[in-house]
Order: sequence, then structure tokens, then C-alpha cells
Amino acid sequence: GTRRSWSSDSVFLRRHPLSSSLPTRREGERAAVCRNGLLQAPRVSQCFEMSVQSAPPKLGKEANETEDMKTLKAENEALQAKVQALGKKVSNLQWQLALARSTKKSATMMAISGTRHTRARLSSFHRDDGSGDALSLQSDDHDMLSREELSDVMKLTFDNTTVDDVKHSVLDNNLKLPMKAETFLQKLKVDPDMGIPEAEVEARKSQYGSNVIPVEDQTPLWELMLEALKDPTLIFLCFAAVVSLIIGVFVEQDPMGWLEGTAILTAVFVVVMVGSVNDYQKESQFRALNAKKDDMMVYVLRDGQKKTMSCHELVVGDIVLLSGGDIVSCDGYVVGRNDLAISEKMLTGEPVLKKKGEYKFDGDKVGQTPTIFGGTFVQEGEGRMLVMAVGTATYQGTMKTKMDEADAEHARSVLQTKLDDMTNEITKAGAAFAIFTVIVLCIRMAWSFHTGLCCKEAWDHHVHWSELLSFLISGVTIFVVAVPEGLPLAVTIALAFSVKKMLKDQNLVRHLSACETMGGATTICSDKTGTLTTSKMTVVRIWAGGKVFEQAAAVAGAIKEQLATASVVNTLFKTFLKPPPPGGKGFTYCGNDTECALLIMSNQLQHPYEKVRDKYPDDMPGRKVFSFSSDRKRMTTIVTNPEGKAVAYCKGAAEIVAALCDKYVGEDGRETPITPQIKTQINQTISDFANLGLRTLCIAQRTLPSDWQTACAVNGEISLSKIEESLVCVGLVGIEDPLRDEVPDAIAQCQKAGITVRMVTGDNIDTAKAIAMKCGIVTAADGPGAVLDGKTFRDRVTDADGNIKQDEFDLVWPNLRVLARSTPLDKHVLVSGIQASMATGVAQTVAVTGDGTNDAPALKKADVGFAMGIQGTDVAKNASDVIIMDDNFVSIVAAVKWGRCVYDNICKFLQFQLTVNITACSLACVGAAILTESPLNAIQMLWVNLIMDSFASLALATEDPTAALLTRKPYPRDQAVLSQTMVRNMVLHSTWQLLVLSALIFGLGDVCEGHGDVCTGKVYVDYYGSIKSGRPGAFDMDGVEGACPAVAERAADFCSEAHKGGGGKSQHYTMVFNVFVLMQIFNEINARKIHNELNVFDGVLKNKIFLIIVIGTLVTQIALVEIPGLNTAFGCTHLTQDQWMACLLLGASVIPLNVLFHLVPPSLFPAGGGGIPDDDDEDEEEEGSGKKDE
Repeated sequence: GTRRSWSSDSVFLRRHPLSSSLPTRREGERAAVCRNGLLQAPRVSQCFEMSVQSAPPKLGKEANETEDMKTLKAENEALQAKVQALGKKVSNLQWQLALARSTKKSATMMAISGTRHTRARLSSFHRDDGSGDALSLQSDDHDMLSREELSDVMKLTFDNTTVDDVKHSVLDNNLKLPMKAETFLQKLKVDPDMGIPEAEVEARKSQYGSNVIPVEDQTPLWELMLEALKDPTLIFLCFAAVVSLIIGVFVEQDPMGWLEGTAILTAVFVVVMVGSVNDYQKESQFRALNAKKDDMMVYVLRDGQKKTMSCHELVVGDIVLLSGGDIVSCDGYVVGRNDLAISEKMLTGEPVLKKKGEYKFDGDKVGQTPTIFGGTFVQEGEGRMLVMAVGTATYQGTMKTKMDEADAEHARSVLQTKLDDMTNEITKAGAAFAIFTVIVLCIRMAWSFHTGLCCKEAWDHHVHWSELLSFLISGVTIFVVAVPEGLPLAVTIALAFSVKKMLKDQNLVRHLSACETMGGATTICSDKTGTLTTSKMTVVRIWAGGKVFEQAAAVAGAIKEQLATASVVNTLFKTFLKPPPPGGKGFTYCGNDTECALLIMSNQLQHPYEKVRDKYPDDMPGRKVFSFSSDRKRMTTIVTNPEGKAVAYCKGAAEIVAALCDKYVGEDGRETPITPQIKTQINQTISDFANLGLRTLCIAQRTLPSDWQTACAVNGEISLSKIEESLVCVGLVGIEDPLRDEVPDAIAQCQKAGITVRMVTGDNIDTAKAIAMKCGIVTAADGPGAVLDGKTFRDRVTDADGNIKQDEFDLVWPNLRVLARSTPLDKHVLVSGIQASMATGVAQTVAVTGDGTNDAPALKKADVGFAMGIQGTDVAKNASDVIIMDDNFVSIVAAVKWGRCVYDNICKFLQFQLTVNITACSLACVGAAILTESPLNAIQMLWVNLIMDSFASLALATEDPTAALLTRKPYPRDQAVLSQTMVRNMVLHSTWQLLVLSALIFGLGDVCEGHGDVCTGKVYVDYYGSIKSGRPGAFDMDGVEGACPAVAERAADFCSEAHKGGGGKSQHYTMVFNVFVLMQIFNEINARKIHNELNVFDGVLKNKIFLIIVIGTLVTQIALVEIPGLNTAFGCTHLTQDQWMACLLLGASVIPLNVLFHLVPPSLFPAGGGGIPDDDDEDEEEEGSGKKDE
């Protein structure tokens, strides 16, 4: 048969006698091409196609099917199968060709070595059985890099960005890998000109994973409800409700016995539903905001062909073709020649474009880096990238893994923890009160039997067992009353209300607890770009004609046109300004940010850049562009002006371009020689601009001679150095990402509020310090430790393994204000260290802002993470608690204000509700221990203890924030939720209420014979007033001669009714109930102030919800007392006008008394509710007492 031998780069044909005349002319030509020497890699496959086409030969129809011909046909078919199998082997060896070309080895040497290697491999092909081994990825797995190793390479290059770090950690790495494209092409078995074969895609996907980062399904509503039910307070409420239902329905068998337990369960259901639905809606809103990532289409090289496919189909080893405007969807290594400029702003926050290529150093800076990361943007140029990490192995993927770990560590918020502690304390106190009351009742009953009081002469099973059971019921009632069941609802309402209002302040809250946590923030670690600054490069200083201008419009008229022309002509046409949408402000930058700043300057010089470009179009004859390079640090464009002269425009690093100038454009617009004085002025201006943190460019021009192509040539080629000599300096421009106008005031507010703002940025230390000085983060009084670079910070506070040295960290962070040249690890270390520190004596609450993928771990680690809504990546947003919709630091200050407002609103409700509960619990205790029953029946207690609490949560938890909130220090993490001022107010108000109610209970109501509210018979005890007593008969008859009939004369149910109320509804107990409710309504106004403010009416008219609820509650109370049928259900009766006037006066008495209570020092009272006591004795609220809410 035909014998053929192939090398990786050539095909040698030895013709079979039987096939000499069979190939067509075209096939013969292709065979000759293959014989004539070595083929380039793309043509190898053509030779194999030819071989397959030329063997087996076609047989004519008229040929006889002899045995020989059948044999020949079978041999040819077998040969065709062998050729196809061998073709697959050769395609896997083609990477040798690429390596040979990239290392500039001769093709001949490669052919020799390749031929030897291939012939050795072919020996296995020509086995007796004729079968060959198919080459697979697994055949050389030990040579290929693993998924983890590739991910480590990407992380290594990302984390090490300085020259020293690159030389010692990257180029000399632990993996012992030469950091070259050839290394990774060889290790991954990829030909950069052919890509990988489609046949290998599934194997590579199996080995290295898919290019998809899994997104967790949204938590279903039922899971959120179940999570909400784990709240300790809600668990206790459910327990109390079940106990109440069992006693009311099965023990007492009261027709209304189900009411209180059902009401508590209803409250729990409302709390769970409101909180869960709110969380579910916010998460849905967030997902809708981000939707799902666009399924981007990418250009890939596979099987030597350019293909378009979904980015999700990429695998390790793919060659991706990149060009300007592309978003990179995986991590990779640049291969071959390219002019890529990558914006890593969305990953690192740095606005500077990164040139790509093998590592190249420019003095103390890294001029080029070879790795490209998913999520970055191709700003300029074209090139190829070898995919090295996909999906969860990419840098973005590893960030998500860290976020998931941080999720597991997420604990309850500061306020939730404090409220849990307070609920536990109240539960213990309520249990103690309940047990004490039951013991007192039992002792009192035993003493009554001992002394033979009325109905206690002898034990009656039908009466006294029921009475003992009522003692237990009273204890449970006190226990239930003591629980602040309205608290969870108040917290939920306060948070949900604030979340909706915060959206108007550009805060999209993803986690409700973040609202109140932000109120206690002591440190804000903020990004610079886009948060403190506008994220739009802007010309803020101009030197022209020997003068410095702060505004372009102020430049001398004779220079304006030259400066505008020189600035605009020498920019890329892909850089342009997009007009704002209707109603919007400012242009949208498209292309290079620095060049966009020059276009804006041209407009401000009253020479619109579009007109300049129309005058010098991109396709004008003779236009030549010499692009910016890190070597030259400048860009030059040559055009022909309207006079027909060639003009070279140059812009670049100020100190370099200025050194090439021997003239400058004077104030009169004419070219003037640069004198030593002007030279000194130019150098000083460059220095001044640098000290201000500005990026300084020198813009120059030169009118070239008519024969410039000859005059500026060296050895027949145009010399840039010849063109760029004897330049004329048109001007110097200082460009910066300007500070937002409102930021300095916002930072001053934070400092006044006791919050330290720290800037964490990737910018160089001089620029960072300059911006920090402008916005007030750093002052002249700050010491040298206020500004550090990331490397210095890492070296000081972490050990060799990256663990924080807390003792050393505590010496650094209190003075630190700016962390420049920081890495993602630096921000994470900073947040972790501050949270763990007790250097200031108080645990810190840390808020962090971030927009890049690298910020995700720090956002998760922080107590509150703020992601940027405009420039933030999806990874950052997923990691955050709050999304700042306008990327503005002022919105963060608004979040602080809302956080403090939420905290205060919850404290206001606590102050009100606990006052109600103390009074109600004490009444229940007094009533049970002295009167044998509570003065308030179950349904009245339900109105007071549940409905009013729920209404109050709406009234008090919906107060809007005021400017005064930012004039005090944040609440420490370990400070008790109940301040000393609040405890004083609660104790004094509840004491006054108990005194008034006790006077009404025991000082009113005559003991007499009669029906209804009128005494018609004998009066045994004459108290104040003329109404009949509503107290239980057992109490009124105790010790009153003649009030207790003899045993023989008693009715059958006399004793069973004696420990109950006075035979039904009464004006006496209606007044008690009415005064109690009215006191709570008026005390609700007092509860609006928790910081010792005297004017409790300040701002009350601004809260419409509060007014509606207070007035509505008052109207409802009147209805409960006066409307027939409704008052019967509530155990009330009609009151006279005088009785109503007395009730209103007693109820309103809590407001003037509140002023007197301010004279009592808060320091006489403890603080409570979790944490440590605070010191309210000085009451810094004096400053707020006279202030009006704004």
C-alpha cells in the first residue's frame, strides 16, 4: 500500500504505483506543494484534506469488480481511516510550530525535531492490528497545569502590582513557572494560531470547569418566614399565646377565652409576614435591578477558524480575540503582539488604563502586565488572550466564594442583639412578678382560712379549687402582659418604613437590619473614585501664555483656538462625548477619560470639539498618528492645516514634552522663545500641579517644513525624535477626577457626628493625599501615620502568613486616614482589624463602600457594606447590604442619618410600650394580690396591650430624621438600648400612672346595696364621690360588719361571685379603664423625645401618621365607652360630662409632669436592655431642646 510519513510541519508523499494516474491535476498540485518542503501550520490540515481526497482513488463505473479491485478498495478505505486518525494527532502537535515562531527558531530545525518525534509516534500507528492511539488531554495530564494552579497564577499577578512584588513574588514564583505566554501555551497544549480543536472542548470543560458562576436561587418566602420565626421574642410570644389559649378555652372555658391568645398569634403572623414579604420584595427588586448578566458574544479561535459564541461556552485553552469595547468574561494571559489597553476600574477602582504584554518595567512602575481579568473592559487596541481560568476559578469567582464564607459568619445586627438581651431580661422579670404574685395570693388565701374571713370559713371544692386555678391564671396573665409583644412589629415597621423613604435618598436597602446598624457606624472606609469624586476626569488648571488659570473660559482669547485645536486634533476619534438624556446633566464619557477631559476643555474654550474634528477629519489626507506608548509617554498626530502646512501636535507627560520645547505661545498668541525665567516657571507649574494631585500634560505643536518627510527621516524611515524636536509649548493642563462639590460638607458632618472617614484607594499616595486634603479627611495637623501605602500597611500589621498582628494593628489604625495603593486584601485586613480592635475602649462599627469585584469580601465582612449602583459590579452589589444608586458619598451620610433615626424611633416606641407594660403589669399584680382580680378585664387589656401598641409602633416608628441626629456621637455597640434618660422617664411616668389609677380604684366607689351605678340601699363604706364600687365583693366586704351574710343565708353562687367584679360593668371601673388609656395616649406625645428634650411638641405637626393615629385612638376610645353594645363588649358604660372632664384632665397630666421629671438627674437610674449603662447625666440634648427639626 501507499506509505506516507508526516512531520508536525510537513508532509512527504511516496506514491503508490497503482495511484500514479489517479489524482486530479489540482490534487497533484497540492501534493507537490506538500512535497516541496515545510508547510506553515495553517496549511498542514490542507495537506491532510488533499491526502484524504486523493486516497482512495475513484474507480470508473466500467471497471470490473475483480477480487484484486475489491482488495484494493478495502486497503484504500483502511488507509483513509488511518489518515484521519493521524490528522487528529498532528493537530495536537501544532503548538510546537507556534512556539518555534514565537521564539524565532528556524522552521527547518523545528521540522527536524518534529519529524523525529512524529516518526517515533508513528511506530505505534503501524502496529500489526493497524490501530492507533487517539491523543487526549488525559494522555499528558501530568504535564498540564491544574485548575487550582491556573487560578493561583491569576491571583498571584493580581495581588502583586509593584515592581518589587512582581520581581520577587511573580517572576520568582512558588510554582516554578516562567511567567511567559509560551509556558502556558505549552502547558495547556494550545496553538495560538489555531486554537483548540472542537473535539477537546468537552474534555477541557470537564477538567477545568465551565465559564459560569452559579447564582443562588432566591430564598422562597416560606423560608424567610421560618427564619423570622426564629426570633427569640416571637418564639416566646407563640409560647405565651398557646398557654393563654389552653387556659382560656380548656381551663376557664370562657366563651371569650380564645381572644387574647389568638390576638397574640395574629400579631406574630403580622410581624412575620411584614418582615418576610419586605425582605422578599427587596431581594426581587435587587435581582430585577441587576436582572441576569448579559450573555455576551465573544470571538474565539478554534480549529484555526474565527468563531462567534456565547461567553459561557469558553473553556481553558481557548484563544479569545479582543478589541476595543469588549467586556472580558474570564481570566487569561495575553499572547502575541497586541496594543490592548484595559480598564480595570470596575475590578480595582483605579481609572488608569493598563497596557498589556509581557511584564515590562518603567523605572519604579510596572509598565505592562500580561494577565487580563474577567469583568474588565477593553478600552483600546486589539489582541489575543489565552483563557486560563473560567467560572468560579476566575478572580471574580474566588471573590464570590469568600462572600459565601462571610455569609455564614453574618450574625444578628447590633440592635437585634440588644433587643434580644432586653427581651430575655423582661421575660425573667415577668416570670419573677408572676411567681411572686401567685405566692402572695396563696399566702393571702391561707391567712383568710386561718382568720375565718367571709367565704373562707370552710373549704368548698366547688369554690376554692377554682379560686386556686384563678391564681395560676393571674400569674400567666402577668407573665403575658409583661412581654412587649408590639416590639417586633415596631422594629419591622420602623425598618420597612425607613427602607422606602431611604430609596428617595438614593439608598436601596437589601437587608433591613443594615438600616439601624448604619446609625451606630463609627468608621466609614470609602473608595475615592466615583464616591468622593465625580469619576470624570476634568481639566482644573491651565498654564498658558505665562499665566495659570483655574477656568478654561479665562484663558486669553489669542491662545484659546490654538489650545483647543492642539488638544482635540491629537485625540483618538473613538473618544467622544455623549450628550445627556432629556433632563439629565453632564456629558457621558466614551473612550479615554483623559482625552474626554480635553474635549470638555475645548468646549469651555468656546471652540466645540466637533467643529475642530470637522476641520481635521479622521480620514483627511496626510494624517498620521503616532500612538501613545509607555516608552515615549506621549502621542503625536500630524495633520495639514488650512494653509496647507503640515503641523505636528504632541501631548504627553509634562516634564518630558516640556523638555522638547524651545518656544511657547505667548499671551498674544505668537510663538516666543522660552527664556530661563519661563523655563523655571514651567517647571514650577508642573511641580505645583503635581503637589495638588493633578495629572499634568504638556500640549505642544510644531509647524513642519514642507519636505518634512525627508527632513525628519533617518535611514529612509520617518524619525519621531526628529519630528518631536523644537516643539512650541501651547500650554500645560492639570487634570483630576474632581471632588464632588457636596463631599467636603458631608465629611464634615460625619466628623461632627463622631464618624471617622477613611479613604481606601488604588491611586498613588500623592494623589490620594491631595484629594483627602481637599475633602477634609486629612488635615495639616495629622501626623505621618495618617497616610500609608498598601505595602507599608501590610508589612506592619500582618505576618508572613497574612494574619493580622492585632497589637501592631492597634497602633496603626486609630491615626490612619488614607490607605493608598491598596489591594483587596488590604481593605479586608483593615475592616477585620478595626472590628476586632478595642484600642479605643469601644467596639467599632465599620461601614465600607466598594464598586469593584475585589471589594466583595470587605463588603461582606463589614457591618454595613455599600455598593455603588452605577459603577458597581454585580459581584459587589450581591455582597452589599445597601446599594447607593447615585454613587455619591452624600447618600451614605443620608444612610447614617436614617440609621440613627431608625434606632431612635425604636427606642421611642420602647420607652412608650414599656411604660404601658410596667403600669399594666403592676395593675395586674395589685389587682390579683389585693382585689383577687385585675381591674382591667381581658378584652380591655387586649386593647391596651396589643392594639394600642401596634398603633403606637406606627406612630412612633415612622418619624422622619432631622439634622440634629448628626450632631451627636454614635451609639456604642455595647451601650444599653434603654438609656438612663429613658429608664427615668419610664419609671417616673409609670409611677405617676399607678398612683392615679390606685387612687381611682381604692379612693372611689362606695360600698353599698343597690343596682347599677347608684346606691339604693344601705351604704357600708362612703368613699369620695357618689358612684357605686366596681371592686370585687370579697375585697369590699372584708372587715365590713354586716356586708357578709351568714352561711345559711347566702345564695348558692355568692362565694363564687365574691372574688369577681361587682356584678358587671360600672362607671367606677370604666373611669379606671378610660384614665389608663388616656394617659397612654398623651404619654405617646412625651415618648417622641428620648434625649431629655423639654419641648415634646417640636415637629409633631410634621408627622401626619402620628397625628392620625393619636386622634384615631382617642376617637376609638370614646366610641368604646359611649357606643351602646360596643361598650358592653368591652365591659364599659356611659360616663357623664363631668366624669369625662376628670378623665381627660388626669390623662393629660402626664405632659406637664414630664417637664418636672426633667429636673430629676438620669444618673439616679440604671440603664438596661443589653450592653453597658450610658451616662445621660450631662444630657447633651440641651443642644437639641432648642433646635427645630429641619
